[in-house]
Order: sequence, then structure tokens, then C-alpha cells
Amino acid sequence: MIERGLELALRKARGAEITLHDERVSSAEYEDDKLKRVSASQSCELEVRVIVNDRIGTSRATDAGEVESAVSRAIELAEFGSEARFDFPGPAAGPAVKTHDPRVEQTSREELVASGGEMLERLKAYNPEIKVSAETAWSLSRGRLVNSSGLDVSADYSTYVGYVSGMLVRGTDMLFAGRLHYWRSKTLDAAALANAAVQEFRRAERTAEVSTREMPVIFTPRGMQVILLPLLMGINGKNVLKGDSPLDNRLGERIAAAGFTLADDGTVDFAPQSAPYDGEGVPRRRNAVIRDGVLEGFLYDLETASKAGRKSTGNGPGCGASNTIVSPGAVSFEEMVKSTKEGVVVEQVLGLGQSNAMNGDFSVNIALGYKVENGEIVGRVKDAMVAGNVYDALPRVEAVGSQQEWYHTMCSPAVKIASLSIVAGQ
Repeated sequence: MIERGLELALRKARGAEITLHDERVSSAEYEDDKLKRVSASQSCELEVRVIVNDRIGTSRATDAGEVESAVSRAIELAEFGSEARFDFPGPAAGPAVKTHDPRVEQTSREELVASGGEMLERLKAYNPEIKVSAETAWSLSRGRLVNSSGLDVSADYSTYVGYVSGMLVRGTDMLFAGRLHYWRSKTLDAAALANAAVQEFRRAERTAEVSTREMPVIFTPRGMQVILLPLLMGINGKNVLKGDSPLDNRLGERIAAAGFTLADDGTVDFAPQSAPYDGEGVPRRRNAVIRDGVLEGFLYDLETASKAGRKSTGNGPGCGASNTIVSPGAVSFEEMVKSTKEGVVVEQVLGLGQSNAMNGDFSVNIALGYKVENGEIVGRVKDAMVAGNVYDALPRVEAVGSQQEWYHTMCSPAVKIASLSIVAGQ
């Protein structure tokens, strides 16, 4: 069927690509201390891209049987598509990366329910007043990509997800805390995940006041999304090409402290965005982005790379990152805290992306964070914000943690910034 679609496309297009993705999902969800849903589902997604008169046309469908109509729509839409002076890639060996764990699909619904229930009970055992939500789920998918340059690749993917969160309300004070595990192999430790969430509640039992001023800020691995999300917009080749990125024309320059190294890596076994190929059939790879503070590269897809005079980095379509990895340093989180006379630890935030993120700005509410005094965490901060600019903050990285943690597609240690603006609520 896919081959037939490719044949039809090439009657009018000089190049064509068809991707088929099938997925099965099984999950168990708890909400407000109760088992809410146990479900299973299947889905299919078909995507067709064609190049007609050097313009790209794209169409999608949810049934493989619709390939012919999807091809026709893509050809029609190419008239209004962006310029495409590139060719779809031919056959090339992709990395030998592990993306499928057969144990995942062997997980029964009963096991999913039991894992979620264990996480719920551990939070309730710590404090029965906490309202708990939890989810455990697995998915199994198969992707196939065929194009007019002779490429025909396929791969199997699995994911295993565990999530637990709690809400504690005391008068007008509302505290949210939780943890997420997302991996392509079956490595969820439900007890450890729940215990990590309990630790957050325990640290937040007391509150501590902060004043509005500049002070050191320690971002935990989860809190590092405040720094990484605007930075990922800056290294996106499409934004660089348009001149929207503050990093345009800064390759080879120092943009961060010497101890800060960041890479995009789609070849880590079982990591969330790892794969032999990107969505355009280009082999995934490890891309050096920042090495010891120096900007070394941007991320490109086929279309953007052709316009920029570069080669695709295996980040297509869209030039988005795969797995974002900050290299570990030599300082433990405990040592960062101990060396801080007064500062704030940022664990979770609200409102990320509402500032001018493209410019690197952030001004976000601290949903979960802690006050540090004389080298100790003394309590949770309330009604406070952290504000600054990523490109001002990176040169002020004072310490990089020795222990990395994954948070969805980001892997980072804790990072201490020497000084950022903390704004206390009125």
C-alpha cells in the first residue's frame, strides 16, 4: 500500500516520502485517591511529504488505507508550501541504538494497576491529607519510512511511563509535588518514584520567606527546564536561519561558563527520543552544541540545512532537539547547598514560556522551591518568582552537579547560577 502511494506521488512530484506509525497503549490512571480508568487503545498515523516544483507539500491521515487521498492532498498543498531545494536521503546505516524492550508489552493491566496503587499508598502513608493522582502506562509502536531515493527503514519502539503527584491544601496554601519516569525500557521503580515525591513534601513541611533581590539559584535537574527550553529555541536551526535566535553569528564564541557542556544525542539506548533515524530518514547522531562554554553547533533538518548551506544533523523535520544532555560536573547537590549562604533551590515552576523565550527571557512562578540559609535548606518558598535571561545566566554558572537525572527528554545535573533575580510576592 505504501509502495503504491509512492508510485502515485512520483507521477507529479520529483521526490516523495511516506511515513507510517502504528501504536498500542495500555494504561491505569488514579485520580483523587481512586482508580479512575484502565484503558487500552490503538492508533495509526500516516504522513506524506512531496516535493513539487521545489515546494514541499504535507498531508496526514489516521488510516493506512487513505494513502492515495493523502498523496493527492499533499500534491495540491505543495503549491502553497515552503521552498524545498533538497532531496530526500538515500539508504544509510543508522546507529545501533536500542529502542524496544519486549518486557514492556508483557506488562499486564493488573501490574499497571498495582504499580499505580503502590505509589498512591506511599504518599497516603506519609500524609493521608494529600490528594494523590498516579498513572502507569506502556506503549508499543512500529514506524516505517519509505522515500523516492530508495530509503526503506523501520524500527520498533516501546515506552514505559510512571507518574505520581499530590496536592496538599491547608487553608489558602496549596502545595503540589510529584515525579515522572519516562523511558523506553521497563525500568520503573514505583516505590523509589513515590519516595522521591514524599521527599519533596517532607522538604516543604516548613515555609521560609524570601526578599526581592539578586541571589544564587540552584536549579535541580527538573528545574533546569527553565534554562534549557529557551536555549533549545536558540539552537534551533530554523530560528537561526530566520535571524530570530540571539545565538545567530556566535558559533565559536563562549556563551557559558567553562564547566557547562551540552549535547543533543539521539543515540542513547532506550532514551525517550532515541532512534536509528530522525523523521526524515537521516541517521540520528550525537551533536555537540556547547563544549566547555563554547557554542559549537546548531540543529538542522533537511529543508533548513539546504537553505543555510549546512548538512542535516538528524533533527528533522523541524530542527527540534532529540535528547538534551548536560554533562555532569564535579560538585554534588549537597555541596552546592552547603556553599550557599543565602539562596533558592528551584524544583518546579509555573508559566514557563509566557515570557519572551525566543530572546532567552524567563520570569516564572516558583511552584516548588526551597530557601537556603547558611548552607541548609530551611523550608519551602511561597509566592515568589525567578527571573532573568538565559544568555546572561549561562556565563554565571558557578557549579555543575555530579549526578545527572532524566526528566522526559532532558538529562541534566543540578546547576548553580551565581546570581538571579528573586521577586517575592506582596
